[in-house]
Amino acid sequence: MSEAEEKTSETRTPFQSASRKDVIRILERITDAFLSLDRELKILYANFEAEKLLDIIRENLVGKRLPEILPQFNYTSLFPAMIESLHSGLPKDLEILDPKENIWYEVRIFPSIEDIAVYLRDVTARKEGEVKLKESEERLSELVRTSLDSILSVNESMEIVMMNPAAEKLFGYSSWEVNGKTLDFLLPKRRNKHFPKVLHQIGESPDRGIFGPFRARRKNGTEPILEASVSKVNTSSGKGYTLILRDITDRTSIQKKLRGTVEELKTVDRQRLDLLQNLEAEVESRSNELTRFYRLMKEELSLAKRVQNSLLPPIDYSIPGVQTFVNYVPVMEVGGDWFDIFEFRPGVLRVILADATGHGVQAALVTMTIKGVYEPLKYLADSPLELIKGINTDYCRNFKNLQMYFSCFILDIDTIERKIRFASGGHPALLWKSQSGIKPLERTGSLLGLNSKMEYLEEEYEYSEGDSILMLTDGIFEEFDSEQNPFGEERIEKIYRESGLKGVELHSQIIKEMKAHLGEKEPQDDITLISLNMT
Repeated sequence: MSEAEEKTSETRTPFQSASRKDVIRILERITDAFLSLDRELKILYANFEAEKLLDIIRENLVGKRLPEILPQFNYTSLFPAMIESLHSGLPKDLEILDPKENIWYEVRIFPSIEDIAVYLRDVTARKEGEVKLKESEERLSELVRTSLDSILSVNESMEIVMMNPAAEKLFGYSSWEVNGKTLDFLLPKRRNKHFPKVLHQIGESPDRGIFGPFRARRKNGTEPILEASVSKVNTSSGKGYTLILRDITDRTSIQKKLRGTVEELKTVDRQRLDLLQNLEAEVESRSNELTRFYRLMKEELSLAKRVQNSLLPPIDYSIPGVQTFVNYVPVMEVGGDWFDIFEFRPGVLRVILADATGHGVQAALVTMTIKGVYEPLKYLADSPLELIKGINTDYCRNFKNLQMYFSCFILDIDTIERKIRFASGGHPALLWKSQSGIKPLERTGSLLGLNSKMEYLEEEYEYSEGDSILMLTDGIFEEFDSEQNPFGEERIEKIYRESGLKGVELHSQIIKEMKAHLGEKEPQDDITLISLNMT
């Protein structure tokens, strides 16, 4: 058993209730960082998100005690909480600050008889948001106090509960003189009969806009003309209304003088019609521009497709002793899968298959960077291990700021010694079919692009005449039907094992059954299948 297999086998104990492969696949896809610890807080398993969050390669995590990995939490409540949870058998939730990095973590602890599961999530943004929310509420209170608009708040019984300084100036009352009094205290007696009912209707239908004009009553007896924006509010003390009042006495007087200016209004109306006509012409012009832009975009995508296809080897490339068959189906014009097949040295066929995260133009650009890093190394690296390390190192050095990662499988088939050698970074398992059955060739390291110092392993096996290998990217088995059921690796393995098909016929059968699984849905990810038949 290789070192990678030994480390992977350590994950079996915490997950005996489910398939190891299924559980690990789920844990690798969740957005929370996940750690499995034994009762001595020694790390049994860490998922990809834990590797990113802690910025430590998971091979350097497994087998270490968590207090050694995170010494900055030794004087916090984190590790005592884990011990207490183990003793009590009860889960625990807590939020804790990393004093070293000034990062807040939300931690969820779930104990069992043999181990403890720990989920971590960076909630620094939320914590900062809570502080900002508090500051925002304080600023809002200050804005109300300093607002130039007059603001009143009343409860459901129309009793005044708040009056800002601008409203005090408008009505001539201090807030203590009106607090607790009903709203009609500030209205002329002839006007206050229907006001509460109208206010209620406006509050229930905020789309009606501004309420007014209406007359109010000042302390000195004068009656200004006001308009109000009404909002219905729910507070801890009950329902109510907020009124933003504006004194439009002067504006109303001016409007009366403008009512006679009919000709000016006609001019404004003609200008409005001209504006509408110009707007229609502008919309048509913009529509034509968008159509032209869409056509150019399609032409550029078509060019990008031709460029990407020119970088791929012939789909029927073979050497004596090995036949190759390739199906490459991008979900868009361009895709994020890339492969190369060539005779590395006499009698040795080298195959590389890479899958960038995502699909479409963004993923296609990543494949261009992979191609650029790979070309200078393809004939210099003597082994798959040396090549995968070189690609990862150069990619991290030049393109790590892209924050785009990819899986990669490099396979050498030596037809002279009848051996296969491979190294895999985060790629789905290849299927090697021989007379003894099907053996998955599992990954020997993590995704490329994460860390330039990432360690990888190489494995070597002898093969026999008639053996075959099926290489694929995860796009084929991660296609989901309308009920979100995946096509699945197990289904592909069953077709490969039971159909007796090889090469093009095998690919056609797999794609046919995948389309039947999808029904009316279209594929959502790029698909690449490569068959290698040893003769």
